[in-house]
Amino acid sequence: MTKSHLTNANPFEGPRQAFEVVGREVFRDAWRVDCIEDPKDAEHREVLAILRNALRSGEVSAHWHSLDLKHSGDLRPQDADQEFFRFILRDDHVFHHGMNEPVRCKIHVEQLRRWLRGKEAQPATPTQLAKNQCLDWLIEIFSDQERKIPPSDALKREAKDRFPRLSDHAFKEARKRAIEITKRDDLAKPGRRKNQIGE
Repeated sequence: MTKSHLTNANPFEGPRQAFEVVGREVFRDAWRVDCIEDPKDAEHREVLAILRNALRSGEVSAHWHSLDLKHSGDLRPQDADQEFFRFILRDDHVFHHGMNEPVRCKIHVEQLRRWLRGKEAQPATPTQLAKNQCLDWLIEIFSDQERKIPPSDALKREAKDRFPRLSDHAFKEARKRAIEITKRDDLAKPGRRKNQIGE
């Protein structure tokens, strides 16, 4: 009974479960489980960055072992800090720079939760989430040089239909940032003062 209890109490989980722990802690009620399957999703990228920072911190224990079980060890902060370290969520693995191959990894999810609650990973508001989604959408639109871009007001109406929690201010900021990222200065030129991006 004690052995069974200890087995059930194992606090170590794979990267997919750790990803979901971060998502639920950071995004709360706005968390969308399906974003784990979409690497281009803004929430997906944000969760991965936070999870990596947690492993870099040295405050969240993690262990790994090679797929052939011949090698194993603690996943150190410097391992997570390597340029080629990455999460391979579809297989529930991480790519270990030192081994130069994917390995199985288990992350201490209770330490992860404590780190998230005590660190600067601030819960995102629904408006912030909508703004991130809107930004990705605008970047995709503005990046297509052949596409006819509607006036700002029409674009804002479409954005608010797509992202119901998007505020006017969040749209304005997302549009300004999307113009900067895509270098579409033509969209911010004078001529339509009402639609211009202000401070």
